[in-house]
Amino acid sequence: MNAFQSLCAGGLLLFFLGAALGRLKAAPQAPPPGGAQESPAAKLTPDDVANGKLIFAAQCASCHGFDGSGQLGPNLHGVEARRGDAGIFSVVRNGTGAMPPIMALNDQRAWQVVGYVRTLGDVGPVEAAKGDPAKGKEVYDQNGCALCHAIGLAGGGVGPQLTVIGRSRPPKYFYDFLRDPGKNPPPGYDLVRVVTKDGHDTTGIRVSEDTFTIVLRDVGGHFYSFDKVKLKTIEPQPGKTVMPSYDKLSATDMDDLVAYLSSLKGAQ
Repeated sequence: MNAFQSLCAGGLLLFFLGAALGRLKAAPQAPPPGGAQESPAAKLTPDDVANGKLIFAAQCASCHGFDGSGQLGPNLHGVEARRGDAGIFSVVRNGTGAMPPIMALNDQRAWQVVGYVRTLGDVGPVEAAKGDPAKGKEVYDQNGCALCHAIGLAGGGVGPQLTVIGRSRPPKYFYDFLRDPGKNPPPGYDLVRVVTKDGHDTTGIRVSEDTFTIVLRDVGGHFYSFDKVKLKTIEPQPGKTVMPSYDKLSATDMDDLVAYLSSLKGAQ
């Protein structure tokens, strides 16, 4: 190859190399990993947030209260700061713990709920229980609460686990629930009465149900499975529960018991 040919070949190489680099430079670059993106909730209109409030009232208020201050479910004030928009959206769409996913909502409506929850603000001053937790533990033991409820590894499994119940329930919830436990039973503790075609009557907590069978659990922790074709009736028992009412407790004992339950927050 003579000098002229070498010069031409070198020029062509530089030309194609430059063109390739130009294409690389012009190509759109992927965002850097972990790059912040604006939350869809930040783009919602006031009408979207108003719709989110209506959806919350219909789908969420029975557990979290109409103002989000907590009932069966935890207080949601300040949850946006703790979980972030994406975290709230994930809970709405996928559920968490005892809360099932809200299957009736599409993504747009779920974000509208997130937009409303963002307006709830911080939790504010924490309501203080006014009783004596140590004396409340005695009331708890004297009334046999451990037969149905577990704290840590001790206690029964018929009722809800109470190890960290004080983290998510205000004292007002405990007062209301202890006086009338059937009014708002915890999710998964619906009471059902079944009567077989040969007249046998059983009432218990509905553990599971499908097209063909229903399984109940009684207060003693015994399970009963029924073939639906052999049942005469299946009757939900609204307003009833296997847990007794404690409305006969003295005001002092009630205050102490509520103080004890409010103190159950697990390892801090």
